Amino acid sequence: MADRKDFESLAMPHLEAVYRAAVALCRDPGEAEDLVQTTYAKALARFDSFEPRSNVRAWLLRIMRNARIDALRHKKVVGATVSIEEARPAIADPPHADETAWTNAQDVLNNFPDDDVRRALGELPDDQRLTLFLVDVEGLSQAEAAEVLDVPPGTVKSRASRARETLRRKLMAYAKKFGWIGRDR
Repeated sequence: MADRKDFESLAMPHLEAVYRAAVALCRDPGEAEDLVQTTYAKALARFDSFEPRSNVRAWLLRIMRNARIDALRHKKVVGATVSIEEARPAIADPPHADETAWTNAQDVLNNFPDDDVRRALGELPDDQRLTLFLVDVEGLSQAEAAEVLDVPPGTVKSRASRARETLRRKLMAYAKKFGWIGRDR
């Protein structure tokens, strides 16, 4: 049976990747932090069921995805809630607030020079955006992403393809404007 030290050495190196995926999924850094906390709490509670030779990052991302689904179902049943920040004045910024730009998915979106790019990425359906994030940003194989998303590898391939095609269509004028592709396309 694995102990807490094993958990820390295996799971903690993936904290940034899980956070980036949570931001890509939630589109809200505060909500993403809560999701990551829930993910790691559930992972620690279930660490005795973790297969030592398995992909830890994929295992954590799958727990995160399932935790997000559970939270959305709960929100549907319970209804909207008010965050602590809305209920009382804000307190000091969290420690990660001073991080250099480009350290998480929200920073990547916020630092694109054009609103068109941010808007196009933000308009992708959640399943396509998360699939594209896992494959193209996090570098998971289609099989690993399929395991995280609990879908067949072919679904990952088609979602990523649809997301890329949607971005291509939406950003065609943008690419032409900057001369990245020929004007005759």
